[in-house]
Formats: sequence, C-alpha cells, structure tokens
Amino acid sequence: MRTAVPKKAFSVSSGSRFGFTLFELLAVLTVISIGLMIIVGAYGSWGTTHALTGATRIVETGLQQARSLAMTKNAYVAFEYGNIETNTIKSVTGFQLFLCTNDNAEVAEELSRWTAEQTALDMQHVMPAAPYQRLTGHVRIGNVPENGLGTESPSEHAVLFFRPDGSAWSWEDRQAHYLYVYTKERFARRGSNAEPLLRILRIDLATGFISLIKPDPEVTP
Repeated sequence: MRTAVPKKAFSVSSGSRFGFTLFELLAVLTVISIGLMIIVGAYGSWGTTHALTGATRIVETGLQQARSLAMTKNAYVAFEYGNIETNTIKSVTGFQLFLCTNDNAEVAEELSRWTAEQTALDMQHVMPAAPYQRLTGHVRIGNVPENGLGTESPSEHAVLFFRPDGSAWSWEDRQAHYLYVYTKERFARRGSNAEPLLRILRIDLATGFISLIKPDPEVTP
C-alpha cells in the first residue's frame, strides 16, 4: 500500500519572515558608508605619499644630473628650483638646469661677490642645459638654510651651483644645502596635528653628494 506524499514537505509559520526592515537597511548602509570613507581617506593619503616619493626621486636625479654635467663639461651648472605662481590660484613646481657659459674663474668671482654683498643672484651668461622639469601638483619644493632647520619655513625659490670639481655652492650655507620636498595638502599625523608630508634632500657642499635624510627636524611650510 503506497503512502501518500504531502503536497508541501516544509511549512513556514506565519510568524516567520524573509527580508529586512527599513531600520536594518539603514544600519547596513551606515556601516558601508563609514567603511568607504575610511578606505577613500587612506587611499588619498597613500596616493599623495606615493606622489611625494616619486617627485623626490625626480629631484634627486636632477641634482645628480647637474653635478655630473658640471664635471663632464668642466663648467658651473646652476640648479634652479622652486614654486612659480602662474596666476592667483595656480602654482607650478619644478626645476631646471643651466650651464654657465663664461669662464669658470669669472663665475667663481661672481659667486664670491654675491656672497659678500648679499645681493640677489643675476642669472646672466647662462643657457638652459635641460628642459624645465615640472613636478606633480601634489608637491612643493623649497630651501631652508642650515642655520634655520626646524625654525624657518621653506623658501619659494632657490638656486644651487655645482662646480666643475663636483662640489656645490649655496647662498647662506657652509656645510650642506637642504632641499625640502613636501605635500601641498596637510594630513593628520602624531595625534590630531595636521602637517604636510615631508622629504629632505641634503647636498654636501664639499663633495656635491646628494642624500635623502629622515624628515627630522620637521618644518611646517
């Protein structure tokens, strides 16, 4: 005798339900929104840090190129860098190499005179040795004199000269020239303090060697 098979093997009680209430949906969306904000914020900081690292390497390569060119050409090479205001809302950051065309003794004498008289550098008797290298809009570059580390803000414009023997000349510095590469944006670090991310390139004036040092002491541009 065959046993009859019920039409429904399973039944759901009237109290059970499928789906979510409006409150539950709002709670899930809130959690997702918070997660996205954290991810996007972290990615923005990481992306700017990556851009800063890349820009620092470009500047370091440019400095090495200037030193090598001075030794190869047996001439003074100027490394001019800084931030140029193109209009009231836009600033271009970059650097360019210039080859001094007059006699080396004349250039040395002019640099000595500029140092003694503390007059502005007059970029004459020079010719571009390389195209202008523009950096990403995320970064700025400047100079802080060695006696102002940790206390002064970076200048907007500076010029560094490499001599034919590979050594370097800087305006106020005696031992090293400090070039700052920093972010335009400020990020929360060390608690709630918002500061730019910073990289420091040190150019030894006696040898012209370039080294990347830790961002310490830090300067708030």
